[in-house]
Amino acid sequence: MKQRIKNIIFSLAIFLPFLSSVEKEASSHAKILRAQSEENVTLSIYNWEDYMAMDDNPEIDIPSLFHDYMLEKGKNVTIQYSTFDTNETMLSQLKIGSVNYDLICPSDYVIQKMIKEDLIVPFDDKSTPFYDENVSPFIKDKISSIEIDGKKGLLSSYCRPYMWGTLGILYNDRYSSLSSRGITPKEMRKDMHSWLSLWNDKYDNLLAIKDSMRDTYAVGVLKTYQEDFILDGKKYEGFSSLKIKHDKKEIDDETYNQKLTEIFNLCDDTTLSLVEKELVSLKKRAFGFEVDSGKIDMAKGDKFAINIAWSGDAAFAMSQADEFSSEKSEEEKIVLKYALPDTGANIWFDGWVIPKTSQNKEIAQEFINFLSQSEIASLNMDYIGYTPVIAGEDILSLLKSYYDVRYDEEGNYHPEYLDDYQEIKTSDIDSLNEEEKNIYYYVKDLSYFFSSTIENSEDAIFYIDASQRDRQFDTQYPDKEILPSLCIMNDFGKQNDSMLKMWERVKKTSLPLWAYILLLVLVILLTLFLIMQSIYNHQKKRRRKLRKMERLQKSKKSDELIKTLTENL
Repeated sequence: MKQRIKNIIFSLAIFLPFLSSVEKEASSHAKILRAQSEENVTLSIYNWEDYMAMDDNPEIDIPSLFHDYMLEKGKNVTIQYSTFDTNETMLSQLKIGSVNYDLICPSDYVIQKMIKEDLIVPFDDKSTPFYDENVSPFIKDKISSIEIDGKKGLLSSYCRPYMWGTLGILYNDRYSSLSSRGITPKEMRKDMHSWLSLWNDKYDNLLAIKDSMRDTYAVGVLKTYQEDFILDGKKYEGFSSLKIKHDKKEIDDETYNQKLTEIFNLCDDTTLSLVEKELVSLKKRAFGFEVDSGKIDMAKGDKFAINIAWSGDAAFAMSQADEFSSEKSEEEKIVLKYALPDTGANIWFDGWVIPKTSQNKEIAQEFINFLSQSEIASLNMDYIGYTPVIAGEDILSLLKSYYDVRYDEEGNYHPEYLDDYQEIKTSDIDSLNEEEKNIYYYVKDLSYFFSSTIENSEDAIFYIDASQRDRQFDTQYPDKEILPSLCIMNDFGKQNDSMLKMWERVKKTSLPLWAYILLLVLVILLTLFLIMQSIYNHQKKRRRKLRKMERLQKSKKSDELIKTLTENL
């Protein structure tokens, strides 16, 4: 009897977990069936073009994955997805109110503007637990430091950042015409770590300017404030002197960034005038303006050698160049690189906000929470190429498989791979030739980005092939040492109209002297041609008139002769 009871208990011990699993699966299936039978809820999303994983394959299609995710929660949700090309277009559409969106993804300065104009509502507390758990501590601190009307922390309440990056210089140190100008690859790599290089005569007509008012203005500000100068009787410390103080540790990272950000956001009339002069000068040296075409042109390597670029576009261009060059010889390959000038650069982010007109705030928050899972963020990153603000184990594993020399493409760890390399400092990499770089690695610490989102911060130490310095990985994740010099640009408030007028003047077409001379010569030649044509036509008409008069005279004489003969007869 006792043995039978033991057998029954043992059987139950085995069967109950299975029964529990079946029960959970049945419950989940029942929820899905109920959800499918319920009325469909439409979540309207307004986002940048090519800024989310959307594919025919439902396993990597975010809307499909979210639909399934919500079915398991007992809700039938479909995404209505629309895109915009500029922040200004998005803002205009929102204010017109032709469509009521539930979620929008503007850039940082526009979010500040939307908060000031009371166009969006804050997220509910604890509505996005995955975001709270996985957002990078670096991004979280950066967002919290932004002031809106003298208040810090508002952005953290009103938005959930989505992607982030920097504005820097994308360049091709193998560009065909560089050697004819006596510019070596090593020289160019050094130059590109300074904004001043864009104004250097030796790079004339090798540069494309970003056709984006705020981003190009940022470059102009960084150039204008390279040195100390007097502004309205007040002494402003330029970037150079601040950098020296920071390098000497006379000021700490936080103070340095605070002072840089203050200068970075100067937009008074005097500063606008100074920046305008710098941008007009830059335009005269440039190949032209571009918005999206620049990354493909750089990848092909046949139009210009330098492009002011967003880090996401830079990383995309590098991958495209690698693909275009895959069958070329080592000497013919196009290898693009990206630099953040030492004196400072712009750091940006795009974030999700909920408009006041949203009809589905709860579902919108669910969607952000869904996107903030490290697994989903890594899928999204792998598809679109931009860098999410989400960290966590899945993102870390993806990056390891991409870049760390100790891991294979499947993400499997092979410490023995390191035996084929020697360690080198990043400052010494430029002394190596291309072949030598392949046997060295450098160490990159991303604990600033991943700490608190992974179990062990030491896992965020990467070992990178030296040939990949200043390439995709460094483009997506800046070195820890340069973080204090990265500044967020604020909304310019009342100066936006003045800024727009300045930008229109900068972009206004102005031809070089030789073009005006050529145009004048063409006008003169055209005038002479018209005069000669007029003379020719006049002479032609005169000859016709004379011939007509001759015919009339002959006809008259003939008539008179016939009349005379007739009368004689």
